[in-house]
Amino acid sequence: MDLLKTAVVDITTLVATCHALKSSPIEDGGGLQHKLRGRLRREFKRGTIAYIDVLARTRRGAVDDALLAKCRVAAEQQLPHALVQQALLRRIMGSEAGSLGGMAATRQDLWRLASMAIHLSIGMAALRGSVALADADPAEAAAARLRRRLRKALIAYARATLRAKSAKAGSIVKAREAATAEIEPQGAAEAERLAHFESRADPTLSVVRQGVTKPLLDLTLDWRRLAPVP
Repeated sequence: MDLLKTAVVDITTLVATCHALKSSPIEDGGGLQHKLRGRLRREFKRGTIAYIDVLARTRRGAVDDALLAKCRVAAEQQLPHALVQQALLRRIMGSEAGSLGGMAATRQDLWRLASMAIHLSIGMAALRGSVALADADPAEAAAARLRRRLRKALIAYARATLRAKSAKAGSIVKAREAATAEIEPQGAAEAERLAHFESRADPTLSVVRQGVTKPLLDLTLDWRRLAPVP
């Protein structure tokens, strides 16, 4: 899962750069620079979503160099002006001290969501290799629905974070709420169903239960516990 951590760092870097473009003045102000800033922010928003979409749709069963490259290419295709303005972006990020450090909670949340999506692919690959699996079609259908929910949750989390002015506690709560709305309650039920399919097909298998079902329950409980009391 080391490359999954790299992918999540990529995503948080894209988000942090978008935030920096919002809060840092671009040198040599004027209408052109204001227009450039808005254009770059839009590109980073599209690039972030494109990266996540490729990552969450994968059925490779792991994050490898090929998938990481595919995610980065998808993001770069949305960043034509940003690629030209790399020197300017480095100055902006340099002026925003701790811009990435302030996103530790966001990075952890994204990792937890992405990890479940990857473990779902790994678990389904193991299930397909089990000759004892009699309910292949229902399992595949449940996995497809859960995969879509996790992808939508990642995108909803990212969009909420991109809309925020910074990675403050309040914006993290909103991002978590947006992600949770895409998963619950059907997603938890589908994860439980898949864990049941897994144990019935082969009692020695536990990828779905340990990598998807349990982490999803833990994530939901953690986010509820950390949410502010109204």
